[in-house]
Amino acid sequence: MKRVILTLGLVSSLILTNKLNAQIVVKKPTQDSVIWESKLTGVPKLIHFYGGEDNFDYYVLYYKNLEYQYINDIKYIDLLSKENTIEFFNLLKKVADEGGEEIIFEIDNNDWYVKRKTNLVYLSCLEAGSFWLTKNNIEKILENLNSK
Repeated sequence: MKRVILTLGLVSSLILTNKLNAQIVVKKPTQDSVIWESKLTGVPKLIHFYGGEDNFDYYVLYYKNLEYQYINDIKYIDLLSKENTIEFFNLLKKVADEGGEEIIFEIDNNDWYVKRKTNLVYLSCLEAGSFWLTKNNIEKILENLNSK
């Protein structure tokens, strides 16, 4: 019985010693810059994240889910690189300019349906909700992406 108690005491003291000798590591923070945001509501918003320990460089489009389940149901699409982001918005611009039939594409492991409705480009996804952008929004985003 004494051996069990001594063994437990030794193990617990080793665990406590490891926790007391923990190292604090200072990491380089990731920075961000807003490429574009809706002046009316602040969402949708395209943000560029860069820097940090792993030298990140990716783009994220935040949007307010129109099929919201909560009062503020903010979701996002991870667009990854600048090239992917420009390709995504060029596709939306093509839909805005030409209209026509619904386009289906996969991004971020979700199937997105895109269709033009009057002056709006409507995007919807079963898993990620829906939102819309105006043709003017899309043109501003592309202009900002190409200028940076």
